[in-house]
Amino acid sequence: MKLPRVKPSAPSMASAPTALRDPGVQAMIVLALLAVAGFVMLGLAWRGAARTIYVPLQSPWVMSGGVAGLGLLGMALGAWSIHECRRRDAEHRAVMEDLVREAAELAEDVRSGRRSLPRR
Repeated sequence: MKLPRVKPSAPSMASAPTALRDPGVQAMIVLALLAVAGFVMLGLAWRGAARTIYVPLQSPWVMSGGVAGLGLLGMALGAWSIHECRRRDAEHRAVMEDLVREAAELAEDVRSGRRSLPRR
């Protein structure tokens, strides 16, 4: 006896806006959330150190929350910068490929006689 197959109901991206389907936008959202988490860690470290009067007991707050928060923030913003530069370079490459393709088509048209260059 064969049982009917039931497809698991997985969350679909069909209901998400078109911009959120772009992997580049998704990566930027994740990096922004990591940067926010770094700021939150800095705030919690400051709060913990400010509540402690005895300075040697402030060091764990500053070291664990502050340094880790700065590290997370630096990593997130650095990755954001790299990601944005790569997206811009990819767009530039696409434009240059289109330009080269059109120039090659124009050269082929001129060579075959389908088009002529304007006279001076």
